[in-house]
Amino acid sequence: MLILSDHPNMWTCPLCNQPFKNTNQIHYCGNNTIGDFLNGKSDTTVDLFHHFILKYKEIGDIKLQATKSMIAIVADKRFAYIIKLGKDFIDIVFPFKEPFEDNFCFRKIALVPGSNDFNHHLRLYFIEDVNEEVLVFMKKAYLNGKNV
Repeated sequence: MLILSDHPNMWTCPLCNQPFKNTNQIHYCGNNTIGDFLNGKSDTTVDLFHHFILKYKEIGDIKLQATKSMIAIVADKRFAYIIKLGKDFIDIVFPFKEPFEDNFCFRKIALVPGSNDFNHHLRLYFIEDVNEEVLVFMKKAYLNGKNV
C-alpha cells in the first residue's frame, strides 16, 4: 500500500509512519524512542542533546526519528544524525556531497563507500561547542534536508 505524506513526492511507510524521499525506502520500523536513547545518560549528555536540538529548532522546523542505532534529524528528509550519546559528549554526522576540509570543528571526514557523500563527524563536549562555525554547517545540512 502506497501512502504519500504531507510533503509532495514523499512516501510514508504504512508500518511506522515515517516519511521518506523514496518509495519503499529501506529503513528500520522499530519502536525505539528518543527517550530510549537518553535513558541512563548523564545530565551533561542530556543537556548537550537538548541544546543542540534547540539550536536546530532556531534554524528551522525539524523532527527527530529514532532508528535502530541513532537519532535522525529531519526537515523534509533526513539531513543529520546523532550517532552516539557518550558519557559526557554527543557525536553527530552531517552528510555532504563534498568534503569541507577547511574547518576547525570536524574530527573526521570520510567518503561513504559506494556513494558521493562525505560524512562529517562532529563531537560536542560543551554547549559552547555549538559556535558560529558549527552553526554554519548546521544550516548547510538543514538546507540539504529541505525539498527545494
